[in-house]
Amino acid sequence: MLEVYDVKKGMDINMKKILLNALLIIGLLLLTACSGKDKFINTDEVTVNTILAKANGELQAAIVEDFDKPYYDINELKEFILKEVEAHNQRAGEGKVRLDEVKQKGNKAIMLMTYSGMDQYVAFNKVTAAYFNSGIENLKLSLPSTLKNASNDSVTNTDEVIKTEGYKVLVLNEPYEIIVEGKVKYYSDNAKLLEKDKISTTAEGLTVVVFK
Repeated sequence: MLEVYDVKKGMDINMKKILLNALLIIGLLLLTACSGKDKFINTDEVTVNTILAKANGELQAAIVEDFDKPYYDINELKEFILKEVEAHNQRAGEGKVRLDEVKQKGNKAIMLMTYSGMDQYVAFNKVTAAYFNSGIENLKLSLPSTLKNASNDSVTNTDEVIKTEGYKVLVLNEPYEIIVEGKVKYYSDNAKLLEKDKISTTAEGLTVVVFK
């Protein structure tokens, strides 16, 4: 028996497939947007020193400095930082540190940098800091003995949190607003939880942020 192909019916099926695929793509895009991934620092919104801990290990940091003298020149500042970055990358390897932006906003200068990892951030800025995956039994860092649980403000033993696999741990010794790609789970008591993915720190002691 000869089978007759219904052109209109075939077109309807194809249109339904195209519509279904489009809906799936939109759903995936919305899911990605809601997951908190692929964040970046917007210098138009920055007012204080801000650091973003990305899930892939990269760090993006915006430094805000007073820039209120008539003899200050934003282009000279940019050239100076570029020379520092070039000198560092000659030692550490191409692309380890990147200057993303230097801009003047009112009487402030904002410098936005990207570091390929915490080792590069520490070496370039000559500071004490760490960024690692949890699940470590014997961590050679003098961290606070307890951390706050972000969900209920209860106190949890730091060692137990660090031993638990599945978290990312950021340790800083500088005043920052810290943004994480994920959700803050625990933090040290010298910090303040601003949003589910943002912490405000002080310069007193090591600040610990645990997120997932």
